[in-house]
Amino acid sequence: KGVKSIVPMIHLSWNLARYAKIHDGQLVTQIRHCLEGTLNRCKETKERLQKEGVTIQFHGREEEEWTHYCEVCEVEVFNLLFVHDRKVHCESCARSASKTLEHFVVLEEYEISDLTEVLEKFEKVPPPPETETLESFKDDVERLPPCLRDL
Repeated sequence: KGVKSIVPMIHLSWNLARYAKIHDGQLVTQIRHCLEGTLNRCKETKERLQKEGVTIQFHGREEEEWTHYCEVCEVEVFNLLFVHDRKVHCESCARSASKTLEHFVVLEEYEISDLTEVLEKFEKVPPPPETETLESFKDDVERLPPCLRDL
């Protein structure tokens, strides 16, 4: 059994990609890795469900809506929600209850094209020009007259 994460990392990563301006190249790489993995899983799952004849209903997502976790294993559930009796399940737990997903409704929160667009636009941004490094600050202080350096 998994442990429920206090921080919904998948949703956090997608929201960082949508709204944050990130200057750290290594952080951007790590977030992109998460985004690519979840997007690929969403595509694969959606294609598989469609081939099986499972209906996927677009549900959308409210701006301040809480992150969904599987009712059984407590894993974070992103984009494709497997719902039975108003309870959200991950695909694995839903299939454990019903191989054919009978009595489950599959809801999609985001269009694949929207997620793809977020991923394509997400990149490292240069720091704003007014952002100074500690070294340049030290250089500026050294150029001050001695009586002003300790203020």
